[in-house]
Amino acid sequence: MADTCTFSTYGYSCGKPVEHGRYLCEEHAAAKCSSCGQPATHGCDFCGQFVCGAPLCDECTFGTDASKPSGTWGFMNHIHVSKPEFADKHENARLKTALASHTSALAERDARIAELEAALKPFAWIANLLDNCGYDDAEFVDDDDAAFQAGDFRRARAALVKEQADA
Repeated sequence: MADTCTFSTYGYSCGKPVEHGRYLCEEHAAAKCSSCGQPATHGCDFCGQFVCGAPLCDECTFGTDASKPSGTWGFMNHIHVSKPEFADKHENARLKTALASHTSALAERDARIAELEAALKPFAWIANLLDNCGYDDAEFVDDDDAAFQAGDFRRARAALVKEQADA
């Protein structure tokens, strides 16, 4: 094995020195495929006015899509896509990533709702009086503190309702 980087674009290898036993230099070892995000193994060989050179893995290639905008001058409708035999694998990976992101967001929202509900628990006795018995704050009790807590409860309940509506 050569002790130089084998990352190539349009037939030309990088050639930078590498540690013994490795085949990519530090720069190219960190490169991700511009189509699917896996570690890149070579550069795109598409030649417009210049060579594209975008990093690609062995499972992706370049192509042309007339429905896409022209892009940079010299790269008319140039795209990077999964090879047909790997398209389903890459789509599944994208969907799993999106699902994990949405699941995480839902878990955060549920935790926030549980936090708000826990904050409302101390006011449950006021809720029963206000909602089930038809008391107004003025009829509630003469204690100013209890009337203040009833106002806190209404604000907390309104915040919970708004939080649930936003979710």
